[in-house]
Amino acid sequence: MREMIEEILTQARSRGADFADIRIANGQGTSISVEDGQADKIHSGESSGAGLRVLVDGAWGFAPTNLVTREELRRCLDDALAMARAASGHVTDRGMVAEVEPVEAQVDSDARTDPREVPLSDRVRRIFEIERVARERDERIVNTTAGYRDAAGTLTIANSFGTWIEQEATRCSVRVMATAQSGDVRQFATESEAGPRGYEIIEEIDPEAWAGGTADKALALLDAAPAPAGTFDVIIDPRVCGLLVHEAFGHNAEADAVWAGESILAGHEGEQVCSELVTIVDDPSIEGINGSFRYDHEGVPGRRQEIITGGVLQGYLHSLETAARLGAEPNGRARAQSHQDEPLVRMSNTFIEAGDATLEEMIADTERGLLLKGAYWGYVFTARGQFTCNVENAWAIEGGEPGQHYRNASFAGLTMEMLSRVDAVGDEISFDLGGMCGKGGQSMYVDAGGPYLRIRDIVVGGQQAAGSGQ
Repeated sequence: MREMIEEILTQARSRGADFADIRIANGQGTSISVEDGQADKIHSGESSGAGLRVLVDGAWGFAPTNLVTREELRRCLDDALAMARAASGHVTDRGMVAEVEPVEAQVDSDARTDPREVPLSDRVRRIFEIERVARERDERIVNTTAGYRDAAGTLTIANSFGTWIEQEATRCSVRVMATAQSGDVRQFATESEAGPRGYEIIEEIDPEAWAGGTADKALALLDAAPAPAGTFDVIIDPRVCGLLVHEAFGHNAEADAVWAGESILAGHEGEQVCSELVTIVDDPSIEGINGSFRYDHEGVPGRRQEIITGGVLQGYLHSLETAARLGAEPNGRARAQSHQDEPLVRMSNTFIEAGDATLEEMIADTERGLLLKGAYWGYVFTARGQFTCNVENAWAIEGGEPGQHYRNASFAGLTMEMLSRVDAVGDEISFDLGGMCGKGGQSMYVDAGGPYLRIRDIVVGGQQAAGSGQ
């Protein structure tokens, strides 16, 4: 295999490629979905193939195949070279790559229990059990779903710099959602676990506490009052903090958006862009977190990157190309969904560093505000820095004491303006948003988190006027 791949890369250089790389993937995966006590979908499959990329005269060519043979790789090389040459006379921003030292490495899976060694019937039975616990929690639970996914396989990365990396990886994830209804009020809650580990992720779950607790959260929302609307001091929990830092900030730190002029961070390196209490990090080297990896899909080691330190913008997340364009050092953030996709700049584990305040201190020091917990979803308009975050729960804070429970709160604003209003940062970090992030038609494993944060004067959306119900 190695001799064949190195032969193809040598041919690429001899035929005019300034750079060439190949990714060869082989994997298996299973997904299970259960809804309201019925098996909704069960799927198992295998995939294999290669993706070959070349850079010729400032233009990229890329060709994938599902057959890894010498003949097919030669065909891919012919196609990729032809594409690049056809485009080279028409590109306005000529492609380039930063030169890096070649890497030779072998990475083993961290899984204790390979999911492929667990009978499918046992995996299905376990997901049914998780769904059943949520469904039977209370008669007001009207809909429940539980989902499971595993993936295991190998990825070989080689390039014309001389890099050769063989990676073995295993991932598992499980998710449960419970919907509760009372009269016209309908509320839902979700919980998930995911990471670059094996079936032990599912084995370690206590269905009564985990799935039952998710149903309890949905039930509690039935009795919560509609959230108020207005301007408040808010304290956000680690899950909401993770949603904010990923959606509102992280995509702005991806260097392809910076280069394209679609990021509010462009041109502000070295400047104070938010509160001096805020340090924002993206780090794929943290063990066991969903966005963790050793090497990206260009064969570059993934390392910790402080994007903001003490409120000052330090740098961005880079691929080989964006690092070359912006004169920066590559930091291993190019990843592709499959061998049929080209690598894109992606976040890994994005978070705000811990400070020195406790949650109790933040609440006691808040005269009038809201405590926001549990992230539903977020949306960001990257180029303008506008965002919206929707959360599960809110509690009124009056005179330094928590009070009325609310549901369906949201907050919105301008990213840098909001982060400039952070005046207290919690002393503990947690990650609770392991999942998939979509970009450019591809999905990739990520995680996000942080500590509790207090942010002054934030616009909160709700169903009742500010002050009512408090």
